[in-house]
Amino acid sequence: MLRSLAHHRGGAAASGLVAFIGTVLVTAMAALLATGFSDTTHVADRSFLTQFPIILGGWVVAIVLFAMVSTVGVALAGRAGEIAGLRLVGATPRQVQTRIAGETLTVATIAAVPGLAVGLLTGAFVLDRMHDAGLIGSGTVYAPGAALPVIAALLVLVVSVVAAWIGSRTLAARSPVADPEPTALGGRGGDRFRRTAAVVLLIAGLGSSSAVLGMDADSILTTAMTGPAVVLVAVGLCMLATELLALANRLGRAGASAPGHVARINVSVVPRRIRPLVTFLTLFVGISAGTLAMQDVENRHAVPGGTAQLLAAINYLVVVLIAAFMAIALTNNLVASIGQRRTEFATMSLVGSTRAQTLRMLLREVGTGIAASVVAGTIGAMACVVPFAVAKTGSPAAAFAPLPYAAAVVVGAVIALLAAALAGKRVIRTAA
Repeated sequence: MLRSLAHHRGGAAASGLVAFIGTVLVTAMAALLATGFSDTTHVADRSFLTQFPIILGGWVVAIVLFAMVSTVGVALAGRAGEIAGLRLVGATPRQVQTRIAGETLTVATIAAVPGLAVGLLTGAFVLDRMHDAGLIGSGTVYAPGAALPVIAALLVLVVSVVAAWIGSRTLAARSPVADPEPTALGGRGGDRFRRTAAVVLLIAGLGSSSAVLGMDADSILTTAMTGPAVVLVAVGLCMLATELLALANRLGRAGASAPGHVARINVSVVPRRIRPLVTFLTLFVGISAGTLAMQDVENRHAVPGGTAQLLAAINYLVVVLIAAFMAIALTNNLVASIGQRRTEFATMSLVGSTRAQTLRMLLREVGTGIAASVVAGTIGAMACVVPFAVAKTGSPAAAFAPLPYAAAVVVGAVIALLAAALAGKRVIRTAA
């Protein structure tokens, strides 16, 4: 197993980075929760310091599971031949899954130690920002203890193993004599379950956001209902990444150039290469734009000095933490998927494609994924914020302030294009 990890350092590093960031965030929330339970915490602060980390920590755990499943899937796509060889010499699908889960557990365990240490520091930083924002009293001191942070780190290990088991299930079950690079992983049953789950999440998210229309405009519940709705809708949309990518590819124009034509064929035939980009960029844009737009409405229409404005600092902090994690996962998966295309790029070089033409093809594929992600993420965020704006102002117009959406779209698109360009140049150069 250790030799396998050494041979697949790129995939191991990608999984380890996701596990590290996940451990940092979950441990930080556990440290805040422990502080809320501490005897030294002021009674007035206890409710906030227990509810906030439980809610945010739950979302972080779900996102870590989602990110790890995708990362493991991308990493295994480059090991299809190896896994087929294991199956040919007698390994069962369960044995293959156990091997992958063991490798992931090893990597996550290595990442857990520094992740735990950085997580404790992050918790202290977050508590300090809460003091500055006036969300908690100055008498409440940081008391993370040891039990809850360690349990949080162990939870990330469990989530990593579960994610590896799920992410490797389809490839491990494939026939060892089948096409080693299928156009789609999953099958009809998996696609049906995925689409059904996405619809359920979308309905739940839109239902949660619509519920604020019957609430008092000054109630903190309006924010408590809209925030999770933004996350639910973003997750539901990113689960439809394959369909969003196909739609964007059909609506887009390939142009007269050969790179554009080849890019359109690639996206149509092998969408899994760009699917991780659509998945994480949709999450990034949807969560970031939705939360920023919601807070923009709050800032412009809330009572000065009210509780809602005090929560602005926390909302911005949530956006920064989740967006940073999504950006890292996006870059991670994009670089890994591009690195697995070295043979394809070498073949293109042999048939006469220049490095510039191959890079343009790659960037056209990435551009299609970005278009699908930013449109879906922005529409989903707007749909969630409109009821919030109506409840706060009586008009939906406040939900369409351009700055929050533009900020999320520009940052996400720049990250994706920059990662693709840098990784693409390196891989194309070595392949040629």
